[in-house]
Amino acid sequence: MPSPVFVLKVWVCVWLLVTLLTAAVRSLAWQPPLFVQTMAVSGILVPLMVYVILPFLRSDKPPQGDRR
Repeated sequence: MPSPVFVLKVWVCVWLLVTLLTAAVRSLAWQPPLFVQTMAVSGILVPLMVYVILPFLRSDKPPQGDRR
């Protein structure tokens, strides 16, 4: 079971991305219908969360710097 801190981090990331992506879709000159807006937002949000954000949040390793 995930820790409450991890759940909070995921929720903050999802909320922030939904807000930013919705604002970006709404700023278009053409206002698409709601189902098109939500399809565009979720189509970007889900892969971004699965392949970028969640692996980053789950990594327990410190960032790898330039080793010399």
